[in-house]
Amino acid sequence: MKLKTEQLGGHLKKQLASIYIVSGDEPLLVQEACDLIRRACKHYGIEERELMHAEAGFDWNELLDQTNAMSLFASRRLIEVRIPNGKPSDKGKALLEVTQNPNPDNVMLIVTPRLDAASQKTKWFKAIEAAGVFIPIWPIDRNQLPGWLQRRIQAAGMSASQDAVALFAQRIEGNLLAGVQEIEKMRMMGSQQISVELIEEATADSARYDAFALADSCLLGNIGDASRILNHLKAEGHEAIMILGALILKIRHLISLQAYGPQRLTEGFKSHNIWLKQQPPFKSALSRLSQADLYRCLQTAEQTDRAIKGDGNNPWLLLNQLTEQLTGVRMLAS
Repeated sequence: MKLKTEQLGGHLKKQLASIYIVSGDEPLLVQEACDLIRRACKHYGIEERELMHAEAGFDWNELLDQTNAMSLFASRRLIEVRIPNGKPSDKGKALLEVTQNPNPDNVMLIVTPRLDAASQKTKWFKAIEAAGVFIPIWPIDRNQLPGWLQRRIQAAGMSASQDAVALFAQRIEGNLLAGVQEIEKMRMMGSQQISVELIEEATADSARYDAFALADSCLLGNIGDASRILNHLKAEGHEAIMILGALILKIRHLISLQAYGPQRLTEGFKSHNIWLKQQPPFKSALSRLSQADLYRCLQTAEQTDRAIKGDGNNPWLLLNQLTEQLTGVRMLAS
């Protein structure tokens, strides 16, 4: 069964499926969909969560063992599987087996980047969609962004004029993470009515040093600017997860764009809703970074995500390493 993101909440209030697959390239929307499913699991009494990262070299037998194992601490478990490239290394055999022989004590949540048409025709995907729920996450395009921001503002208990929302959309340039941060900042300021003047004031300081400015500096190979912006974001108390989300989005876009090649790059930009003024950093990075480089970046991003969630490593040191990798400085020097 396929559900739109706006249908997910209503579905979860009525039932909990045995398997969910959330697929998309917009970190904020993917995170929010996954959070809805996690909260629903807790509502239905599922407290234990097993997180698995299906990166290169992942042993898919481990997934089969986990799905068949009895829980030591709870009667039911949420098993979350993240597949960074959206393509199971065993061609989906393990996922197909899990779908064909489900364990009623488990709920499985699979998280992937946006799956292309070919991936959605595979046996493992069709089996999951037939047995569970598929939630495709589509990016918010330029025309949808003002309406999306207006709904977010209203949900935060505020209102905004049409001109203010239009300026807000222009300022964040499709950066949903930045938009949510700015709305929260204005809410904490005690604002009830958001005006053009307030948008100008609230977004002025972050225009240079937001997470997407960091990402663009990395793509352009500006290690000096990237380091300064990262240090500024840390000093200003920005959350590491929001910064990481911006970097992951750029990395995944780069990986997808590489498949188009130089001759079809314009088609790739259009497919991924990358506007004209956003394209130069991508072109710079594509001329400098190989596919292996980008997957190395993605692996570091996964390590950073685990550090943010408390595995004992320093997420800011890993973010620094990720920015260096994405600029290509160490790769070019080696």
